[in-house]
Amino acid sequence: MIAEINTPESFETFAESLNTGHGVIGTTHAEDVEALANRLRERDLPARLLREVDLVVFPRQVDGERYVSRAIEPLSEAAYDGLDPEATRSPTGDPKRGGAGVVEAGGESVRFNTVAWRDGDGTFRFPGAPGGDADGGVARAGAAGAGDAPGDGRGGPRFRVFDRIANRTDRDREAVAAEFASKRRYVEYLVRDGVDDPDELFEFLADLRTDEAATVERAARTMDRDGDDGDGAGRTESADRGRP
Repeated sequence: MIAEINTPESFETFAESLNTGHGVIGTTHAEDVEALANRLRERDLPARLLREVDLVVFPRQVDGERYVSRAIEPLSEAAYDGLDPEATRSPTGDPKRGGAGVVEAGGESVRFNTVAWRDGDGTFRFPGAPGGDADGGVARAGAAGAGDAPGDGRGGPRFRVFDRIANRTDRDREAVAAEFASKRRYVEYLVRDGVDDPDELFEFLADLRTDEAATVERAARTMDRDGDDGDGAGRTESADRGRP
């Protein structure tokens, strides 16, 4: 893990990790895909290096609050060409909110697909994500290139990162997607209950590690109790409010 990729040495470590097939998590300053590609070029690194990155998350900060603005998967040329033509168009009309695209940096093309974004009204869109609701208004974005399987048919994209994690950990893609869905529910519970204190968070994670089944059952009871107003009508609203 590289806390912040902002020095020549840290960029070199980042590039070496990707080129040698090692996993790496890091942060750097870039507001969009074009800015990120140009940061690499400024450090004499090829923009095509981004093809080795599984997922890029762009946060934003407004009035002291930080949130996820957009998440993209960099694509190879073959994967991008294999996208459903509809996937290259944003359903919102804003290329930063859905759809796929290409940016140029230093004579190189960087292709990407947007898999999650936040609308202007603050609604977070993660179409087709396991454990969430499919968004029928978002174009299906399956890719036919190697490692980029077709869409799931749930109204959203089939995420390339799931296939890559499955290959690296010798698991079925379905097992990776199921684990994602499970962890998504944990996050929904933490958000819904306002658990943002580090001690409380680590206590919850420790409980999960010690006895996952009992911890999940306790969290489910809490969500059911708080979300049910007596006739079940409040449960859906409460669960939706807790989603990231």
